Amino acid sequence: MKIKKLLVALAVGTAAQVYAQQTGINILEKDYEISRKAKKGYLGGVEAKENGNFDMVYFLPSSRRKVKIEVYSFDKDANLLDTKKDEWDVEKVKKKWKWFNFKGDEYSTTAASLSTNLSGKMMFKKRLIKAKYNWLVGGYLKSIKMLDRQKLTSENGEEYLFSGAYEVERDSTILALAYPYTKGSSYSNLDLIKVNNEGVSKKLASVPTSSPMKPIFSKPLLDDNSRDVDNDDFPRDWVVVLAPTKAYGKSNTGTPNQFTYLRISPEGNLKENFTFNSPDAGYRILNVYEKNGTVLLYGMSIKKDGKYADEVLGQTVSPSSMDDQEKAATSSSGGMLGGLGKMAGMISGKEELAPSQASLDNALDEKKYDNFVITKIQNGNAVYVRPTAMPELNQKAVAGSDMKKPLEFDGKKFTANNFQILKDGSFVLCLQDFKPSSGGIGGNKLLGVSRSGSSYDRVYKGMYMLHFSPEGSLVRNYTVLLDQKNKKGFFNNSPMTADNFPATSYVIESKDGKSINWIMEMVKAIDKDTSVSTFLDTTTTTTTYSPFYSIEYGKLDLSTGKSSEFRTLGDLEKKKYYLYEKHNRIQIGDYTYFFSETPNGGRLLVSRININD
Repeated sequence: MKIKKLLVALAVGTAAQVYAQQTGINILEKDYEISRKAKKGYLGGVEAKENGNFDMVYFLPSSRRKVKIEVYSFDKDANLLDTKKDEWDVEKVKKKWKWFNFKGDEYSTTAASLSTNLSGKMMFKKRLIKAKYNWLVGGYLKSIKMLDRQKLTSENGEEYLFSGAYEVERDSTILALAYPYTKGSSYSNLDLIKVNNEGVSKKLASVPTSSPMKPIFSKPLLDDNSRDVDNDDFPRDWVVVLAPTKAYGKSNTGTPNQFTYLRISPEGNLKENFTFNSPDAGYRILNVYEKNGTVLLYGMSIKKDGKYADEVLGQTVSPSSMDDQEKAATSSSGGMLGGLGKMAGMISGKEELAPSQASLDNALDEKKYDNFVITKIQNGNAVYVRPTAMPELNQKAVAGSDMKKPLEFDGKKFTANNFQILKDGSFVLCLQDFKPSSGGIGGNKLLGVSRSGSSYDRVYKGMYMLHFSPEGSLVRNYTVLLDQKNKKGFFNNSPMTADNFPATSYVIESKDGKSINWIMEMVKAIDKDTSVSTFLDTTTTTTTYSPFYSIEYGKLDLSTGKSSEFRTLGDLEKKKYYLYEKHNRIQIGDYTYFFSETPNGGRLLVSRININD
């Protein structure tokens, strides 16, 4: 990938502006200094105005009742028009901005946790949580203590077998599906239960099952706001897909590829319950995405006739309500795991025995899959379940103009990083392949990272975007090679390179829907931070590393399948600007704006592209 040349540079007041043009795309960039107070806070959001102007809203360190705000107002050409300071009541801020999760500078509460013991019986643990708001990132640092655990039983005193759980943090409750267990159980009815933070369970509904079943998928819905609005504060509906199993006895084991789809509201209302047939029993569902009443399940499958899902894939759903960050911390004696929205801090107590979702996903990533499978759901039924054979991806592969030939996809070792429904009802799925790193880096060496997993022993390279028709048929496979192995940015002493981190991506459609801009957020540098602390005459030096992200982008013509050369947005390697953690883009009319900052947060960069150029 080549960095584009700057054509014009002009200093204007405190801002520098740059115009650049490449492959037919006009770029406008301007940078500005922000106040010392805003630097101590975080970018809370970007608001579009009716006239095409926009405001960047910074939240400053504030009190429990009043929130200090600093607003930077820009016109559509990214000229800074005005800066204003204000102070709002907390409740007013919460009503205006969904992503504002401030509950006070500090708070203490108890929460529930569900998992299983070695025999598969459901266990309840209470968590004592103490949290302190971090105004630099807009999230809480949490100190969590795991308290004593107890068996979770039904209202009749029966023990439960785990079949999925979903923490509704907003309500301090957990929703769970479970089979009441007694000797000789028929496993004919699941209980949908709600568990409060005292371990008291209440049965909400009985869910009949035609045969004993286990969950193969259990996650909240994704939507267009999932990127910026955390599920913790605004929970979405919970989707569970169940598959027949032999694990609970060999009588009445059901048809291997006949699955049950359940959709449950955060309040515990069973909204949808139906069965559908998958072409393969080994259907690994990656995620579930909703837009305008259409729900799409997407994933891969392994074809093994006569086998059941758990025989083909093994375990696919972690038997725990705790997220991966919290589970990882239960196995540590100290330290801190970063993450916006739900930041995990030091956790003490008995170790959690249930495997994390990350560890299960790592094992599943190693398998070789035969098909991509798209399931479309509307009005409480599966409209279609459509497989695409892996060889077809290479038959319909497309390369950028700067590549000699398309990348070849082998169906092994890859991750999915985006799914979007386009205006015409077609949709795109973005993937990236990886291989094991020769000098793998363990997660304990990299702290304070919120966008990556707990292990950094992979090298990520090829990006693939699969474009499917509204009927679920593969149209094309666009491929891009990301070669980051030598890019450590300006922190050249970091123990890892940028390609140890997966990229994320998304697409922005042109107004006429004939082309799309493929935007990839990828690590361009590794930040090194060293802190020194002294306690009882003992000095401790701690070094942490965090990834800094930038953008690679190109234009795809959907009618012809032609792909432009992919470039880096702005002269970022030289100017050292990197994307804000959240709220780093907005589309207003024909323009898409990207927002970056310097490593110390002292300056911001506004970059604008015209999606119709």
